[in-house]
Amino acid sequence: MTVFYRSTLAVLISLTLVACGSDDSPSVTDPEPEVPVVEPLPPQQIDRIIGDSTVMGLKESVVINDVEGTATRVELEAFKGITYATSARFEHSVVTELTDVVDATVFGDACPQLDLTVQEQSEDCLNLNIWRPEDTVESAELPVYVFIHGGDFEFGSGSDPLVQGDNVVAQGALDDKPFIAVTLNYRLGILGSYWLDGSKNDKGGNFALGDQKRALEWVHNNISAFGGDPEKVTLVGQGAGAMSVGILQQTETKEVITGTYFQRAIMQSNPYGFDYKSYNQAKTYQGKLQAYGDELFGTTAAVSLNDLTLEQIMQVQEKALNPLAKVGAWSGLDCIDLDNLFGSGLCIGSKLDAEITPFANLKPFAPYMDYRPKGSFLEPEVKGYHLEAQPALTELNVPTVLGFNTNDSRIVSYVPSLTSLIPTIIELINEQNNAPEDPDAAAADIEAWLASQDNLELVQQQLMGLTADEIEAQLELGDILPSTAYDAITRFFFGLGNGELIDSVFALTDFYPNEEDELTGATGNMAQFNLLTNDMLFSGPARVKAKQTSDTAEQAVTLYNFDYQPSFNVWTTSNDATSIDLGALIKSISCIGKMCVGAELPFVFNKPYTVTGNKINPSASDVALMDKLSRLWFSDALFDNYQFTTADDTVLVIGADTSIQVEENWDKRKQAGLDPELREGRLTGLEDLGLILGYFN
Repeated sequence: MTVFYRSTLAVLISLTLVACGSDDSPSVTDPEPEVPVVEPLPPQQIDRIIGDSTVMGLKESVVINDVEGTATRVELEAFKGITYATSARFEHSVVTELTDVVDATVFGDACPQLDLTVQEQSEDCLNLNIWRPEDTVESAELPVYVFIHGGDFEFGSGSDPLVQGDNVVAQGALDDKPFIAVTLNYRLGILGSYWLDGSKNDKGGNFALGDQKRALEWVHNNISAFGGDPEKVTLVGQGAGAMSVGILQQTETKEVITGTYFQRAIMQSNPYGFDYKSYNQAKTYQGKLQAYGDELFGTTAAVSLNDLTLEQIMQVQEKALNPLAKVGAWSGLDCIDLDNLFGSGLCIGSKLDAEITPFANLKPFAPYMDYRPKGSFLEPEVKGYHLEAQPALTELNVPTVLGFNTNDSRIVSYVPSLTSLIPTIIELINEQNNAPEDPDAAAADIEAWLASQDNLELVQQQLMGLTADEIEAQLELGDILPSTAYDAITRFFFGLGNGELIDSVFALTDFYPNEEDELTGATGNMAQFNLLTNDMLFSGPARVKAKQTSDTAEQAVTLYNFDYQPSFNVWTTSNDATSIDLGALIKSISCIGKMCVGAELPFVFNKPYTVTGNKINPSASDVALMDKLSRLWFSDALFDNYQFTTADDTVLVIGADTSIQVEENWDKRKQAGLDPELREGRLTGLEDLGLILGYFN
């Protein structure tokens, strides 16, 4: 147990140190909150004639700052929990119409997920929420912003406190720049992405994408009755929501909606370097889900997931999202059968041949490629429907704002929790078996060691047994990482089939592995790992996409970098539990003093909440940036005044001093590398060397 804690907790410690090699910057003390001059009024029910329906909503009020910083009460109208489509299990949703009388006074159910939610959860969850200025008339033709929440396609809802649209809509009304905001739910997990035979089901199993299209169709058909303009819709997404926006604006699909259901797009932290599961990979994963269902609930015959209760479906999903299950699918461990080593080798070889990278195993319920090209006689072409081409390889088809947070990659789909397992296992193997230092051999040792059920159970027991007190007690440890950890983690992360690409990366001074027997070497390596994953998944691909769009000059594009460090941790988790969920814990630890995925959301929506829904007490600087950035985000200026050009490398930077400004020659000025190949800018060098998105080749 001591070895496990030393290695695992050491990685957690290093994750908090890697930005500059340490995390000893002074903490920020929040000032005492000022008593507001005005208070919001209690909500009142209102009845509005919307088209041919009577819709019961709420007249609400919020207290926000005007442009001079004076607290002001603003009233608005909210319509919550409006059903937009049917949600029959493993069937594509169908748009529903407004009934004669609609009760839109409370948020609807959240879609089933393993995370706790404020709202009840049920499969009857396809609902949306609308906020508009007070007394908006049908003929107003206001701009509309539709937001798709993130959450790895596993958790989240359109009613989460952090992404509710009341504050920003009130700001727009106060500033005489009114607009309407819409948030929505879509199906998650197994219920949102489940492989179906495309030769028999022409729309496939990307139900979440279908839900999002139906929500946009509903908005297109109905928003004018609420006073919105269906020809002025901006589609916004964060994290998994941004990934969805990247897919929804493709024209490589049987149902093209870009330009019709929305005319502009904003993508916040879209990992464009992510490669989505192929059709055959999705089919294989569906087999795993079936096996989990059989193991949990089968008797003599295979179970049908469609016949399971919702509680049983969620038990299957919980098993699939277990960290060890992710490690197994990611690394190839789940191929290992000690009684059939030949078959194991074929399985691993097939895995490496079939995948571009193992990234899809880290977001197992992300959409999958429902198109399959013709293969052998036994593999006819499947034409696909929602997702036929990798988004990284397609064009932006509407004016787009896209960008990244400086430390986006630190918690992408629980990656830190997965990588933290690998050093632990390497150290255990080295101590027990005197394993060689060669990274490829170390990778093989990991697979063999974890093939033992006893070892699997040992790791599982230790992971589930961590408590808050034990975490705190271990923070004084000085040993950080075993040798080979950086090399092994990097090769596992990008896939053992991309060895040549990683060799090229390691040949660069900026990413060359340091000796790890010293604290500085270990933390330096983890800093390099986090920098590399951010460059390869987020900032690098986003910049490539912006350059391609700028060069064709067919669409305007703005590229931004959120580089402001909030005084609070947007991923803060509770310390009250006696047994800690490791994934939630590592997300929280990983983001101490960092600009992680989601860090911009409180500033975009001007909402003082964490991702987990906890109220925060922002600093004066936080409040100033919340007021400023939220006004910019929901404006034409974001698209018109900060456009990216390849020649000038113009990036909109939200800076540490709360400044919001365009910086020219951004990569060279901000990110010049040490290696000669990277001195004109780290991303420029990686791109010129063919490393960014290189695995797609």
